[in-house]
Amino acid sequence: MNIYAVVASFLVAFVYIIFIRLLDVFEREPLKYTLLCFFLGMIFLYLLWPLHLIFPFVDEIQNGNSFGERFYFHLTAVAWLEEIVKIIPLLIMLRFKKAVNESFDYLKYASIGALGFATIENIQYFNNHGIHIIEGRAFYTAILHMFTSSIIGYLLFLNKSKLKLPAILPFLFGYILAVLLHGLFNALVSGAITYYLGAFMVMLLLVIWGRMFNNALNHSEFFHHRGSQKEIFKACAFLVIGWASIFFFAAFAISQKEGITDAWIFMREGLVFGVSSLLAIIFTVGNPKINQGTWRSLFTRKG
Repeated sequence: MNIYAVVASFLVAFVYIIFIRLLDVFEREPLKYTLLCFFLGMIFLYLLWPLHLIFPFVDEIQNGNSFGERFYFHLTAVAWLEEIVKIIPLLIMLRFKKAVNESFDYLKYASIGALGFATIENIQYFNNHGIHIIEGRAFYTAILHMFTSSIIGYLLFLNKSKLKLPAILPFLFGYILAVLLHGLFNALVSGAITYYLGAFMVMLLLVIWGRMFNNALNHSEFFHHRGSQKEIFKACAFLVIGWASIFFFAAFAISQKEGITDAWIFMREGLVFGVSSLLAIIFTVGNPKINQGTWRSLFTRKG
């Protein structure tokens, strides 16, 4: 086991976890619930193995070179299984009334459970492919995992606030949408020609994810105006420090494993990517318009 891979994976997760907790400006639950949800996300990743035994046809599906073949493979052999195990932590946390007692909590615990899943997955990827890929995994993949789980959490919150449908209906709709987006992302980033379309897709999802967080905050059961924007500024400031820590730790790890020259190359090539990714998060997720009772459109500039 590569110790650098383990440390890097947990560092990525904890930066996002603390950032999301800091965004929970109105009623922040004790840390124990966050750690429980994160731990559940890590544990339930291993449900993928028995699920493959229950559905053996999954292992017979072959990947291909064309976009259509890749999309079919990632949809039917990857996404639908991963989205099942990723959402279980949120479903468990919903049983804890003291943990999920606010609209924002639906998205918070959906994201944190997904981060637990992504942490174990990142350890495997960093071990197999090297820590050079940390930026793509920390930005594109981590956000994709959090976003797709957040879709389900957001629709459950929306159903509680507005729709008032049987909970199974928004859950199933959110799950299907999560699977489709997950499969699409994987298909895009697994192709050299379509990779940057996958990156662009994450940028679009990031805007929607930020609007989801914004709507949940605006409809908090504990809403108040006392210092909320200041707290959000603190969250963004922490994210800057956290991303810098990830970046420099990765450079250090590469210098130890492969030499200082490769570390300098990593820093030079990754600087623009890291700064632009950080700014994208700050100006989307970290820039909500706090206004009690307001619904912001997820897809347009209205609101």
